[in-house]
Amino acid sequence: MSVVKVPDASGKTITLLEWDGRFYPPFPPEVVMNVPSVKLRDDDIFLCSFAKSGTHWMSEICRMLIHGRTDIEVKPKGQFMLEIMPQETLDKEPSPRILNTHYRFDRMPTDLKNKKTKIVYIRRNPKDVVVSFYNHTLKLKRWYEYEGEFKDYFELFLDGKLDYGSWFDYVKDWEKTMAENPDLPILDCTYEDLKEDPIREIGRIANFLGVQSNEDLFKNIAESCNIEIMKTRLKSHFQFLEDGVNVVCRKGETGDWKNWFTVAQNERFDQIYKQRMADSKLKFKFTS
Repeated sequence: MSVVKVPDASGKTITLLEWDGRFYPPFPPEVVMNVPSVKLRDDDIFLCSFAKSGTHWMSEICRMLIHGRTDIEVKPKGQFMLEIMPQETLDKEPSPRILNTHYRFDRMPTDLKNKKTKIVYIRRNPKDVVVSFYNHTLKLKRWYEYEGEFKDYFELFLDGKLDYGSWFDYVKDWEKTMAENPDLPILDCTYEDLKEDPIREIGRIANFLGVQSNEDLFKNIAESCNIEIMKTRLKSHFQFLEDGVNVVCRKGETGDWKNWFTVAQNERFDQIYKQRMADSKLKFKFTS
């Protein structure tokens, strides 16, 4: 593993880690590489997603479901993120743990298959992902040291030269994983469905996790996990602040890409999407 500077067309660079041809955020290298060896518990739950696809949102929802109430202690998902937290830190957390990672399946903990760990997989349309990812990278200067423009970052995204590599490879890899491992309990969710009907989707997640159906609880969770309340809840955690500003929870919208993409960029993206996703059955909603 090595630290690399990935340049965009303007010469601006992003600081990343490179491990066997894939890029990762500049987290502690020994932690990043140890993820496959992390020891799991029988009652662990996993949240998996490409970065900027709603993991913090899903983490709050799942924690509230497991506890059966909304007035729970603030524990941002970074405290349970495998590529940030070493094994000894994760071991101190009480069960059931709701762990998370942005890794592809082949670099997940090897324990996962044996224990048949429940996985909540959330995906988001890539146009909103790249906009959210850009704002995240730009604002989190102490990690990425990036100051480039969106038009150049857009090209890096299409080339798969950002954290965790190609979005296209990521979602197709998880699609293949679900098809080839029908015995693994994986719930496929989308950011857009959760925005469209949060109570319905929270109910679906609850059923998957084995939480008793409770419409009032689902409604309270939906209200407690809106973007403005989450900004306030998570603000106290050091990872999510840059100059006092929350850089993880920004807008939480669907279709914000329309405020960023030019006509030419949208046409180029659609063309590449059509080519790269030609063999995929996945469907995404690009507008609300």
